[in-house]
Amino acid sequence: MAMPTQDDVRKLLRSGSTYEDIADRLGIPPGQAYLIATGLPADGGDVLALEELAGREGLLPGGSQHLVNPPTEVPTRDETVGEWLRERARADGPMREAAARRTAEPPPPAEEDATEDVSTVLGRDHNQVKAIQEQLEAVPGVRAGGGPVQQQRRVSLVDMIRERLAAHEEAEEEHFWPAVLRTLPDGEELAAKGREQEREGKDLLAALEGMSGGEDRFDELVEELGLALRKHVAFEDTVLLRLHQTMPEKQRQKLGHRILRAERHTPTRQHPHAPDKPPFNKLAAAAAAPLDKARDAMTGRPARRHGQAEHEPFAGHEPSADRTGTSGQGDRTGTSDQEEEG
Repeated sequence: MAMPTQDDVRKLLRSGSTYEDIADRLGIPPGQAYLIATGLPADGGDVLALEELAGREGLLPGGSQHLVNPPTEVPTRDETVGEWLRERARADGPMREAAARRTAEPPPPAEEDATEDVSTVLGRDHNQVKAIQEQLEAVPGVRAGGGPVQQQRRVSLVDMIRERLAAHEEAEEEHFWPAVLRTLPDGEELAAKGREQEREGKDLLAALEGMSGGEDRFDELVEELGLALRKHVAFEDTVLLRLHQTMPEKQRQKLGHRILRAERHTPTRQHPHAPDKPPFNKLAAAAAAPLDKARDAMTGRPARRHGQAEHEPFAGHEPSADRTGTSGQGDRTGTSDQEEEG
């Protein structure tokens, strides 16, 4: 085959071809195509002075070294090594037991501090849910090829989120949003938007309840729930910032304490059709809480597996602290909201 001419290469360049395309087409190395077109070796731009380079057709902006030294891909993952590591882990009894003992329970909250304000209390709740949510997203669903074990884990993780949000949102409806309404000039609008977002989350969790995890719809609802939670946390963070700037520190601390106290006596499931404004929300929550807890005890809800599948070795073991992190400090239910506000 005859050596391509400068005219051959430049015509292909004018048509929009790259040097790599031209090399493929003409059966020559890309660096040689560059040399033919420009008269310069690849990455030899420093051979000539700038005035000699001006107007020379086919020059590339920047270096041309890649035409003679194409980038190499250094593998960061070797499947053979990965399988060897997995095999070693399967053969290691203590390692297997440690993996089986690992649950999705976030670290228990630290002991309550009377000086904690509402931002600290609600932020800790958000972080606990976020930790579970990240684990949920890391377990493959049915659409990603997840098998029955992964599906059961996802059901348990969703129920862990459901349980925490039931307490968190009920306490917010009783104390947080009324405080926002009273304190901020546009509090009514903010409280309405916050409650609407919470209703959206309740509806999604209600739709997920009872599903096996093996349905495409389960995965779709989990994705919607993840987006809804992120949007709501971002919104609440802006409201908390404004409260921090407006509400005196002592009031923020009292509000945080009332929310903590309320979380111990809330339902453990969402009730989308229950009232979400005082005083009827408090009455509805008081009626629903014991029924929810009785139902939990009778049915063995998925959250009690702490993110594991039904027959995993340590599924259902009791965590070291309860979900509210009361740490045996007692319950100040005898103190009225009016006394605290005084």
